[in-house]
Amino acid sequence: MLFKYPQFLWFLCLLLIPIFIHLLQLRRFKPTPFTNVRLLQRVQAKSQKSQTLKRWLLLLTRLALFTVLIIAFAQPFTANPTAFQKQELAIYLDNSFSMQAREDNSALLENTIQELITSIPEDISFSLFTNTNEYRDVSLGEIRNTVLQLPYSSNQLTLEEIVLKGQTFFNERDNPLKNLLMISDFQKSMGRDSLPTQGGIELVFVPYRADDLINIAIDSVYIQNPSASDNKLVINISGNTDFGSTPVSLFNRGNLIAKSAVNYSSEGSSELVFSLPVGQFVEGVVSISDQGLEYDNELYFNINTREKIKVLAVGNSEGEFLGRLFGDDLTEFRSVNSLDQGIGTLKDQDLVILNQITSLPPAMAESLKDFITQGGSLVLIPSMEMVNADFNLLLSSFGISYGAKIDTPVEINEINYTHPLYSEVFEERADNFEYPKVQEHYRINGRMSSILKYSNEQPFLASKEKLYVFTASLNPGNTNFTSSPLIVPTLYAMALRSRSLPQLYYQLGRNSSVDIAEVPEEDRILSLKKEELEFIPRQQLSGEKTRLWFEESPTEPGVYSLENSKINRSFSFNYKRDESELSYLNLGKLQATARENNSISGFFGEFENMRAVNSLWKWFVILALLFILAEVIIQKALK
Repeated sequence: MLFKYPQFLWFLCLLLIPIFIHLLQLRRFKPTPFTNVRLLQRVQAKSQKSQTLKRWLLLLTRLALFTVLIIAFAQPFTANPTAFQKQELAIYLDNSFSMQAREDNSALLENTIQELITSIPEDISFSLFTNTNEYRDVSLGEIRNTVLQLPYSSNQLTLEEIVLKGQTFFNERDNPLKNLLMISDFQKSMGRDSLPTQGGIELVFVPYRADDLINIAIDSVYIQNPSASDNKLVINISGNTDFGSTPVSLFNRGNLIAKSAVNYSSEGSSELVFSLPVGQFVEGVVSISDQGLEYDNELYFNINTREKIKVLAVGNSEGEFLGRLFGDDLTEFRSVNSLDQGIGTLKDQDLVILNQITSLPPAMAESLKDFITQGGSLVLIPSMEMVNADFNLLLSSFGISYGAKIDTPVEINEINYTHPLYSEVFEERADNFEYPKVQEHYRINGRMSSILKYSNEQPFLASKEKLYVFTASLNPGNTNFTSSPLIVPTLYAMALRSRSLPQLYYQLGRNSSVDIAEVPEEDRILSLKKEELEFIPRQQLSGEKTRLWFEESPTEPGVYSLENSKINRSFSFNYKRDESELSYLNLGKLQATARENNSISGFFGEFENMRAVNSLWKWFVILALLFILAEVIIQKALK
């Protein structure tokens, strides 16, 4: 037992005063002879014993009365060992889209907020952070209204990010008791079944999940095999359980243009195909309706008039295979015999192919270097009679160079399937593949990313930034690569990657870019606009193109039109679909580093017990009243 005011205990010394008074009152009686007093002597003896007992009982009662009163003024109490140690509390509240799941006709986020504001004590200071916001050292009264209006966020922090961010809310100097309360549905997208070192922080999980939730999501939309007659728009729709059949609507600029239904597939993803006319400008949205999550029920997309990729080939007639590859609906191809003929249009090109030219003047090398720096792509196909020093003048800017010629025949037998050039070309690795052969090739020095390799581990094709370098001539007398199945996907992928072409849609929060074939005038800045919302993306001039980057903006999904541009173009943005699966972490695997609580109120009940202080002064006041009552009874009973 502890005392709030222990100095009052010194008053216990005053208890000696009633003891002295009591001893002084015990006077001795002198016997006086008197005739026939035997009966009176008996009565007197009996009365004297009764009075002595009464005085002792009154003394003890009054001593006890004063004792409990003094102790009551000292305010005794009991407390847990952690009650007087400084405690800090940080709360993570998951406001991601998966918390839109409904339980008892209310969203999980709404339920957790209501329980949170009714469970947090008004007198404590804490820190609260969500996926997008943070509030440091606040009380419940300061943020009650803010929390009640908390919006959903497309940004889902991982478990590791939550722990690392939570550590920043604690004081490292005072070594307090640190509690990090994590309120979430704990989807698998939040990370692995492991946590980083907590640094003395006690982690507490409070999971909230909806029971028997059926969620249908529009995963993706893409154009399948564009043809001269129509565009086949393929819509992928998934569900976490059998949803039967659900209607799907297709809108263009708010007008319904098609409607159908999709059935659940046991494979997890169902496809629905709509046909759209070629050349039609579409600002579309695909829409479904379900009782699950709301954010994934719509997907915006747009189909713009595609600008052709400009390809310039510099070389002799041995490059006829390039004319067969390019010059279609997606590319605009031009071939010249010397770089002097094409240098004037160099800044307009997206891809330049130096096809087996033998020399490269320094001025041309500098122009090509500037072309790559400004975002253009360059493919270098060497001639076996070229002057190495001329081309190494260009390559040295990128830390590479051509080495000695090797005249030993070798086979190309290794494909780097993970290289960005082939990331969307091969669906699976080719086992039975007839690889091309090379008679002579150059050794290449420096660090580059290998795309195709010889059997001697030397690169046949390598890349660095937007520079692609072959190490052998593609002359049919030197290699059969131009007749190999690899020629088309390799060179065509280089052309497609030479410009950031507009996509059907972009994902919010992910870094992406697009090239616009326009250079705005000095007084104009390109911007994107949706209704009353307008923002200016990061942009950079690159030759006759303007590159736009979409990073932190926009933050809302929808179709945005390009403003201050001569080109009629729009861009669509959608939330990521990472949370639509509704699969959850096994928190039992994390019990070694964290503990689980069933509810928010249960956690705060434990938190209050840890800091609880039980006052006992009221019990001592009650004892004082009982001793007063005892004294009255003694006075009445012993007369």
